[in-house]
Amino acid sequence: MMETAQILSMVYGALLMMMGWLLRRVFALLDELRREDAKLHSRITELATDSVSRNELQGSIDRVISHIDKMEERLLLK
Repeated sequence: MMETAQILSMVYGALLMMMGWLLRRVFALLDELRREDAKLHSRITELATDSVSRNELQGSIDRVISHIDKMEERLLLK
């Protein structure tokens, strides 16, 4: 029969192997999360640089409203 020390060593070895596999899996998932985060960051940055600012939008709206006002004045004068 095996000695207790040998059995404990085998159990510790199996536990260490399981912990090693678990740590490798955790780090692989963390790497995947980092890659996804980088993708999201690049998409957000791209969207922020391509989108219209609030001031630009307000300026365009003001121009359209002023043109409508001028058209109304012309129609009222006739």
